[in-house]
Amino acid sequence: MRLRALLDTDALGLRLLGGEEELDRSVRGVMTTDLRDPSRYLSGGELVLTGLAWRRGPDDSEAFVRLLQSSGVVALAAGEAELGAVPDDLVQACARHRLPLFAVNESVAFATITEHVVRQVSGERAGDLAAVVDRHRRLMTSGPAGGGPDVVLDLLGSDLDLRAWVLSPAGRAIAGSSAAGPELPAGVCARLAAEHLSATRAGRRAPHRVSVGGATYSLFPIGAGRGAAAPAASRDVRATVLSDWLLAVEADAGDWPEERLDLLQGVTQLISVERDRRDAARTVRRRLAQEVLELVQTGAAPAEIAARLRVAAPVLLPGLGTAPHWQVVVARVEWQDADIEGGPVAQSLLEEILVDPLSSGPEPSDRIAVAHTGDEAIALVPLPAVPAEPDGAADQGLIADALLTAVRDPLAA
Repeated sequence: MRLRALLDTDALGLRLLGGEEELDRSVRGVMTTDLRDPSRYLSGGELVLTGLAWRRGPDDSEAFVRLLQSSGVVALAAGEAELGAVPDDLVQACARHRLPLFAVNESVAFATITEHVVRQVSGERAGDLAAVVDRHRRLMTSGPAGGGPDVVLDLLGSDLDLRAWVLSPAGRAIAGSSAAGPELPAGVCARLAAEHLSATRAGRRAPHRVSVGGATYSLFPIGAGRGAAAPAASRDVRATVLSDWLLAVEADAGDWPEERLDLLQGVTQLISVERDRRDAARTVRRRLAQEVLELVQTGAAPAEIAARLRVAAPVLLPGLGTAPHWQVVVARVEWQDADIEGGPVAQSLLEEILVDPLSSGPEPSDRIAVAHTGDEAIALVPLPAVPAEPDGAADQGLIADALLTAVRDPLAA
């Protein structure tokens, strides 16, 4: 919002004392302070509200205003409740530094001004971000991905100060905003994924709210409509719950306005485009695995199976040549009282748990080929030729218990 707009609202009780030529400055935040040096708490673009408790003499005004100006503050509003009229030395200091100065009528609480500014700024920022998200969606749907989920999560961080992450249904971090800081601990990711699976299976409306380690998170299913009706009887939610990503936002969405909820729904739809690209990229690897599986099931000659594996190796292990050893991993997902085909569900889950749990992003799944038949999924895992360990121990490949450990907590929800 512009500074000029503050004068158009009579309820704010603001009177301009200087800086009329600077009223087109944009306000990006508001801060109330009576510190002599508040610069450490300023990031630029703020309207600063002060009761003048820091002023002990005329010389203090120059130092205070100089600090505000160097910190990028756009205007100062001084209350009249403490000293009455705003001191002339403060008016002159603001004029020297070209800092707009307002007087706040003693009948108006600073909280009233703060709430007004925050409401206006948040609404404008959400509108601007919605336009950016929409533009980014058009770019991603019409051509190559424009940076993946990380780009739109960075927009949430920079424009709405929201820390957000994209997680797999097993709790693996796929993407996060740069503003989110350190990665979420694995235990937190697993807990969020478990809560998401539990809420989805129970048919609760999204976003789902959960508190973990003193922080509140709101969980949005990727690609699912907010507040959508429960799935029809012919469409069991368990058919997709183990393949869909989720968006975890460190905030309580319970008191968000509809505009912000709609914006986050748009973000999930945008991220779902990236998920669809990932699924499309898996088509070739799935087909390779399916061809090998069919050869085995039909009793093909070993030479024919070996030839097909030689074709698959460069796709799954690019740059490493042929894979002399292969490991077969079989998985089954068992639901209680579920009349759904288990093979596709197990296929999606197996593609996820075969990824290194310490890795992040969608790329680590590029070397996984999983087929399905009936209620089972079968993965072909190439084991590249590596030098033997000094003690002669050979690489035994994947261990079932180790794979299950990575997903046991979320799936047990």
